[in-house]
Amino acid sequence: MNNDLGFEILDTSSKQWITLKGINDYPITADKERIDRFTLEKVETLNGRSKLGLYKKYVFKSISKTTNFQMKKYLYITVFSDFKDAFLIKVKYHLIKGKVEIENVVRNEIKIDNNKILWAFQGASYPERPDWILPITQNYKRENYMGMNSNDYGGGIPIVDVWSKNGGVAVGILDKKPHPISLPLSNEKDGVYFKILENRRATLTDNEEYEGYTVVLIPHRGDFFDPLELYSKILTESGFKVRKNKYPKDAYLPQWCAWGYGRDFSYDGEYMEEILKTIDKVKELGFGWVIIDDGWQDKYGDWGISKLAFKNEESDLIKMVKKIHEKNLKAGIWFIPFAASKDSKFLKAHKELQVLDRNLNPVEIDFWNSYYLCPSMAGTQKVTTELVRRLISNYDFDGLKVDGQHINATPPCFNILHNHENEFESYEDSPKLINKIHDLSHSLKKSAVIEICPCGTCPSIYNMPSCDLPVASDPKSSFQVRHRGKVFKALMGRNVPYFGDYVELTESGEDFVSTIGVGGVPGSMFTLKDKGHYPLTKQKEKHIKKWIDIYNKLRLSEGRYLNLYDMVFDFPETHVVRKGRRLYYSIFADNFSGKFELRGLSKSKEYEIFNCENDYKISTLKKGEKFVNLNFENHILICAIPKKVADHVA
Repeated sequence: MNNDLGFEILDTSSKQWITLKGINDYPITADKERIDRFTLEKVETLNGRSKLGLYKKYVFKSISKTTNFQMKKYLYITVFSDFKDAFLIKVKYHLIKGKVEIENVVRNEIKIDNNKILWAFQGASYPERPDWILPITQNYKRENYMGMNSNDYGGGIPIVDVWSKNGGVAVGILDKKPHPISLPLSNEKDGVYFKILENRRATLTDNEEYEGYTVVLIPHRGDFFDPLELYSKILTESGFKVRKNKYPKDAYLPQWCAWGYGRDFSYDGEYMEEILKTIDKVKELGFGWVIIDDGWQDKYGDWGISKLAFKNEESDLIKMVKKIHEKNLKAGIWFIPFAASKDSKFLKAHKELQVLDRNLNPVEIDFWNSYYLCPSMAGTQKVTTELVRRLISNYDFDGLKVDGQHINATPPCFNILHNHENEFESYEDSPKLINKIHDLSHSLKKSAVIEICPCGTCPSIYNMPSCDLPVASDPKSSFQVRHRGKVFKALMGRNVPYFGDYVELTESGEDFVSTIGVGGVPGSMFTLKDKGHYPLTKQKEKHIKKWIDIYNKLRLSEGRYLNLYDMVFDFPETHVVRKGRRLYYSIFADNFSGKFELRGLSKSKEYEIFNCENDYKISTLKKGEKFVNLNFENHILICAIPKKVADHVA
C-alpha cells in the first residue's frame, strides 16, 4: 500500500510482483468528480477472532485533500489465518463538514498489463448465454451488471477473475443477499481494467457516513478454480451455505427426461403412453430418474393437468408416477416459479401480485410469454408452496426441476400495492422463495432432489444453498459442459452431483465424457421409434448403454475433484477426480500424441495405468515416474491405480 492507498501484489513464492496496480476505493459525485485524493494520517493493526477464525486487521485512516468539503476515509483490510490468500476489504466515508452527493462508489479498481494472454471468469447472466470463462480479446468490454440485463436475464455470481499462465487476481463482494452491483471489465490500450461499482446513490451532510459492502480480493496461481473455491468457503463459513458436506444420494443417479418428446403433444395426446413405453428402456439402459418436463400443465400459474398430456388429468399423472416407482426409478417433475401465463385464470384473479415497471406496466418473461409474480408477496409464495405440496405430497414425485432463465433474479418492482421498502426488494427476495421451495420439499420428503436450471445462463450464487443438483443448463458446447462443471465443483463442493444436462445438447450429441470426466451426472432425452426429437437408433442405444454403464461402474460424481491443471493454459485440457485410492484423468484435445504428465501421483507408489473407456492396461509407472505415452483424438479417460490395489483387484 502507498500513501494514496493504491496497492500492488507480491507473489511471496517467486518474489515477483504480479503485474497489476490497484486503487482500493473512491466515490464518484453527481458531477462525475472522483474523490480519490486523500492524505494518509494513521495506520493501526488489530488482532482478534471472529467466526472466520483468527484475523489481523489493518485500519488505514486518511483525510480528503479537497477544499469544498472535508471527508475522512477509513479503509479496513482483514486477513484470516484460515484464508491466507484472501483480503477482505471494507471502506467507510465520514463527512466532517459540507455536503456531497455520491453517484457511485468504485471498489478495488485494478489494472493488469495486457502484454500477455489473459482469460477471465465472469459471473453475470446475459441473453446471449456466453461462456463463463473466455479470453480477453482486443477491445473486449462487458459491464457484468448483477441486476437485470434483459427482461429474462439477471443476477449471477458477483465475482470476476482475470488470470494468465503466471497467475491472476479475483475481486467480488461478500454478502448474504444479492445487490445490483456491476463488475465491469474492459481491455484498453494500456491494460485490462476491472473493478466493482456499488451502484448506490447517497447524499452526505455533516457527520453522515457511507459504508461500503465487504469486498474480497484473491490473488492466485492457476485458473479460476482456487479463487472461486476460496470465495465460496468464506461465504459458507460466514453463514451463507453455498457448500454442503453431503448431497442427496439420489442426486447422483443418471437422468432421463421426457423433454425429447417436446411440449406441444402434436401426436394426439399420446404423451403418457409414450413415457410409459419408454420407462422399460430407461431402466434397461441404467438410468435412475424419469423427469416429466414442460407440457404436463395447462397454464403456467394455474398448474392444472393438461388433458393433451394426461387424458384423465390427476389420476393419470398419479398412475404414471406409480408405474415409474414400480420400476424402482425416481420420478421428477418440471415447473417454473413466480411466473403466470398472460391468459391464466390465476393472473386474471390476482393482478395485484404482478411485478410492475417504472411506468406501472407488468413485466414480461419473454421466453415463457408470461408475467412476473413478485416473490415478496404472500400470494406468490402461497401459490408456489401449494404447488410444491401437491407435486410431492399428492403426486408422490421424488424431485423437482426448478427451471427458467428468469429464476436468477426478479426485476425491480414499482407496484405501489406491495409497499416495498425500495424497488429492489423483489430482486432481493427472489432467492428467498427458491429457498422456500427447497426447504418445503425436504420437509415433505427428506430424500427429495431439487435441481435448479437457469436455462443456459450463469446461475445465481444466492440460489445455490437451495440446490441439490446444479446443471449445465442448455449447454451450447462440450467446453461449456466442462467449464461449468468445474465452476460448480469450486463453488458448491468438490463432491457436488453436477448434472451435465442431456447429452443430445453437446455438439456431437454423444459426448458423455465431458460430463462424466469432470465428476458430473449424465443424462439423456432419447425418444422411442419415430416420436419426438431424438429417436433411439440401435447405434445410439449401444452408445448410451456403454457410457451409462461406465458411469454406474465408476460413479466419479461421488469422488473428489482435484484442481491439478489449468483448464486453459495446460495442454491438453485435463480434469482429475479422486475416487478412493484411484485417480481418474479425463483429457481433451482434437489430437494428442506424446508424453503426458500425470499430476497428483504419490512419489512412493507404483501405478498401473488403464484406459477406462475400452478397458485395457496402458502401462506401469515405477515409483517417482509421472509421464505416460498417450495417443488419442477428441478425448481419453484413464485411471491410475496404485499397484498393490491393482493386484488386489485383479
